[in-house]
Amino acid sequence: MNEGMILFYLVQIFILLLGISIGHSILLFKIRHEENRKRELELALLEKRADVLMQGKKVAHDIEEALYQAKIQQEIDDIIKKNGSH
Repeated sequence: MNEGMILFYLVQIFILLLGISIGHSILLFKIRHEENRKRELELALLEKRADVLMQGKKVAHDIEEALYQAKIQQEIDDIIKKNGSH
């Protein structure tokens, strides 16, 4: 009877330890999955940031070019007005 109780308690301890180890493994798996997802999002953010910076540079260049063309046109108009009034 005593040996049966010891075996019963040993089995209960084994089941408890098995449950703890399985639970620990599941938690580690979920944590790693979330860390991988976080890394993927960070990489996607870096790629988008690079794209936005390139688009920002292109827009700035286009605006600068438009301002330059407008200044040239203004100077041409001023020259035409001066020549037309003489």
